[in-house]
Amino acid sequence: MYGKLSDIFGRKITFLFAIAIFEIGSLLCGIAKDMVSLIIYRAIAGIGGGGIIGLVLIIISDIVSGKDRGKYQGIVGACFGIASVAGPLMGGAFTDHITWRWCFFINIPLGVITILAIIFFLHMKKPTGSLLTKFKRIDFIGISLMISSTVCILLPLNWGGNTYPWDSPVIITLLCIGAAGYVIFGLAECYIVSEPIAPPHLFKKINVVSCFSTSFFQGMVFFSFIFYTPLFFQVVKEDSATQSGLDFMPYILSVVVFSILSGQFFSRTDKVSFRCVTLIASALIIIGAGLSTLWNEKTGYGESIGYMIISGAGIGMSIQSIILGVQGLVEHKDIATVTTLTLFFRSIGAVFGIAISGTVFNNRLSQTLSTLTLPPTFSTNSVYTIRFLPPEIKSLVINAYVLAFQFTFYIIILYSALMLISALFMGNSKPKYNEGDEKHATFE
Repeated sequence: MYGKLSDIFGRKITFLFAIAIFEIGSLLCGIAKDMVSLIIYRAIAGIGGGGIIGLVLIIISDIVSGKDRGKYQGIVGACFGIASVAGPLMGGAFTDHITWRWCFFINIPLGVITILAIIFFLHMKKPTGSLLTKFKRIDFIGISLMISSTVCILLPLNWGGNTYPWDSPVIITLLCIGAAGYVIFGLAECYIVSEPIAPPHLFKKINVVSCFSTSFFQGMVFFSFIFYTPLFFQVVKEDSATQSGLDFMPYILSVVVFSILSGQFFSRTDKVSFRCVTLIASALIIIGAGLSTLWNEKTGYGESIGYMIISGAGIGMSIQSIILGVQGLVEHKDIATVTTLTLFFRSIGAVFGIAISGTVFNNRLSQTLSTLTLPPTFSTNSVYTIRFLPPEIKSLVINAYVLAFQFTFYIIILYSALMLISALFMGNSKPKYNEGDEKHATFE
């Protein structure tokens, strides 16, 4: 959505709008009086925050030469990786030592500084045309259908197995409505809307669709790792929430380092295709996930670091190869759209990945724990209750969790394999620069 809006209204104003909405939502979250208000305000912040990363990548593709695009997008990818862990760690520190409200208030000064920097230092061309003409170009039908359909898919994926059983009429109905909504969305984009947010011609290119699907599976892998690896440290190694985040840092540092290195690599050579790097990255993720199935209560931290570095390297490399690859497959006028769609598929993949992994984890854990006689004080909703179990029971419970984690990493291996298979169809595109005109890089 933001990609198309930036084409209509201009990058700068759309970027400022996204940050402003995120700031307003963060402020409202910080002053929320009850959970319902917090959820609503968090959704508002999400509406703004959802466009920020995509617009950064789009703006980079506009103002940086094709040769240097990988270098700068590598830095952005590194920032994304750092924020994935730094955010929860800071949030935990604020909650423990100040108040949870500062998890949201901290965004205000940072956002104000960013807005001022954009106003004074980001100079870009503005699209011509009156405001009314621009509003008429907005795909309100597509936006409404995409948002409503996505919500109908995401809610049951989050509720399933927790708030409602998976075979609940509520879950099934919402999934059916969401699926039907996407079908209607596709038909509307093809036959009704004049300027669709998801142009049909992009989905006629197998290479572009492959990049979208590869990004989807990458999201499944990346966020499943982020969710379950710290949980492993909390349960099996008895880490605190903060300590588990610190133990997980090698993974994120690996993502950051290899995101930067791969960006530099693509800026320095045009001999290797984006598909080749993505395939290597997928293979590394498979190896890392496979080794992670060996984790147990006796696994040393050094061994864990090695496994996390391998997986993180694959994720970091693929972040760049997928984005740069899909941008190189389309004309410049479509770069904004394919960039935001690629990030959209990664975000949706994250939700699907965590939901499916969670179902496997919970089912396997429940099956194993059902064979044990546990005290009423024990609850799977709080991993800290494990610490107060009698030693002989505690060992059995930890073994049950280890088995559940192993099955979860088997699922992550499956995600990684699907990512590799999808990457096979990305095509053999690689950077190619017009001699003497680095500011307008083209791709073959």
